[in-house]
Amino acid sequence: MSRRIPLSGSTADANVRLRSDWRPGDAELIVDLHRRGYAPEGARFGGAFPDYVGETVRKARLDLPGHASRVWFAERGAETLGCAAMIDRGNRGQLRWVVLVPEARGLGLGKALFAAAMAHAAAQGWPEVFLETTGGLDASMQMYLANGFTVTSDTTEVLWDGPGRMIVMTRQLAQSE
Repeated sequence: MSRRIPLSGSTADANVRLRSDWRPGDAELIVDLHRRGYAPEGARFGGAFPDYVGETVRKARLDLPGHASRVWFAERGAETLGCAAMIDRGNRGQLRWVVLVPEARGLGLGKALFAAAMAHAAAQGWPEVFLETTGGLDASMQMYLANGFTVTSDTTEVLWDGPGRMIVMTRQLAQSE
């Protein structure tokens, strides 16, 4: 399924669409978006990070039918600019793989991807959504906090690149969302 989305900003492009149908090659596309999207963050998100993302995508088994998980891709023609996913965790959703390539930031795509994922969670009747993020992603943290997520856990764990902060955030969903 694909739909045109309204964008904000002076460089808004009416040809950007959100796609939510799963296609062959989408797992690799999510990994590539993370490689490109996190490149400005430095070496921490190079190296083993794309492999870590690939493993989490494979474990989600998005290629199999019969679950409520979905991924949305923001596309302009043949170019993919970002993605976000809502993973079915039984009685709640997990927001995952929210990323935009640097040249697509500030256009409203992140808001559109986030809104699609949260609307899907509400449609599933899940009472809450959680996400996991790491320290050092201040812009992401601010977006999540501004959109009703609260920090429910902040621990030091072994991440893809060694010890680091694993931050879990949760947002309760109203029955009418």
